[in-house]
Amino acid sequence: QIMKRLLLVALAASIFAVGACASSGSSSKAADDAWNKQVAAAEAGMKDLKKRDALWRDTGKYLENAQKAYKAGDKAKADKLMKKVNGEIKMAGMQADAEKNAKPHY
Repeated sequence: QIMKRLLLVALAASIFAVGACASSGSSSKAADDAWNKQVAAAEAGMKDLKKRDALWRDTGKYLENAQKAYKAGDKAKADKLMKKVNGEIKMAGMQADAEKNAKPHY
């Protein structure tokens, strides 16, 4: 589970880096493909967290706003929001792992 989540986060981060490079000098289609891969990776991470009942409240809202910004042509805002989404996915996974064996203290 931990390795799977770390791989997902690493994949999302690498796709984000490729997306940033692709948007600077290559075609719009390549940038769109890179963006779609980022979104798919984020959705997969969120799906995993949801199964574990560990998804944070606003992560989906940030992803939705990132997609709206991307469609509106505001790539900088979209990238900033996508970084926030990926950060929340990573931190929520870490929190879930840390608290999976939590018990009440008497």
